Amino acid sequence: MTTIYFATNRLIVPGKMEFGEAFHPNVDELRFGTATFEGTNLFRTPVERLAPKATIHVEPEKLNATNPAASKLGSTVVFGQVRAAMQASGSAVLFVHGYNFSFRESVARAAQVQQWLAAGGHDAVMLLFAWPSAGAGVNSRTYSDDRMRAQTSGLALARAILKATDFIRNTPRRDRCDAQMHLMAHSMGNWALRGAVQAMRTYVGYNIPPLFDEVLLMAADEDDDTLAINHKMAPLLRGCRRVTVYYNQQDVALKASDVAMGNPDRLGRSGPAGVAPVPKVIPVNTSPAIILDSGDWTQDETGHQYYRNNKTVREDVVQVLQGKLDPDIRGRKKRDSYYRLG
Repeated sequence: MTTIYFATNRLIVPGKMEFGEAFHPNVDELRFGTATFEGTNLFRTPVERLAPKATIHVEPEKLNATNPAASKLGSTVVFGQVRAAMQASGSAVLFVHGYNFSFRESVARAAQVQQWLAAGGHDAVMLLFAWPSAGAGVNSRTYSDDRMRAQTSGLALARAILKATDFIRNTPRRDRCDAQMHLMAHSMGNWALRGAVQAMRTYVGYNIPPLFDEVLLMAADEDDDTLAINHKMAPLLRGCRRVTVYYNQQDVALKASDVAMGNPDRLGRSGPAGVAPVPKVIPVNTSPAIILDSGDWTQDETGHQYYRNNKTVREDVVQVLQGKLDPDIRGRKKRDSYYRLG
């Protein structure tokens, strides 16, 4: 069984323990729970077919306005479950999904990512931040709507990260798991991450809590200079050990974002701009690998899904999460300011 631990700022559908596409009236309000899946090789099943098979459990909450200490919080219960799971595995990945996902599709994608990481040698606990993408198809209108939804969700993602940090700080030393926490954001999930970085600044200034070991920005639908500018994602560098930026110069989806939507050059297509070469920011050009590799189980005409369906990229990701030094990662070729795959 594969278990995904989730936090979401989606609103529960009235009368059901399911989440729709609407925001909670308080856009940073979070609900926590789990999604479980039976079976192996889930990554070989199309996400829309896998999504209905999830068993969803929303952790109950009981808030006490007069005595907050007596409240029962879903976050506390789920964080406790995650701590126990991390004690066994030694690692966890917080996944922020991209554009055009329903809630069930987002947990299904997280389950697929967890299983392919495990198949590659990194069996990590999988956490998911499920922001309220409308999951309404791909066109200019839905893109603009989802982009607004991702940005607005930065408040909730920031709150989730800060709540997790507080939970760790308030856990007695003898009870801590001391496992590594990583972050992986794909596509428009990086836009939500920028919103989270800026929201955290309102609470902690530039002292972003160092919660993450590895941060992987995959096919990021974000400005190429985001890691160089303080009002974008530059403060994220204080909150992690290393940021690996994967980009594909033939990414058709990001070309559409760049050209058709009028955005600046995209980080996931051009690589990072304006960042002086520093050990903390590692650009990885996946273009040669994507041209050379046909993919394992899904042909990706957009060149945007390589983070999960390209064997060479997956092997690189696993080595990064294992903490290998960049020059020691198999399959890379060093260039002046970046690494080349393939």
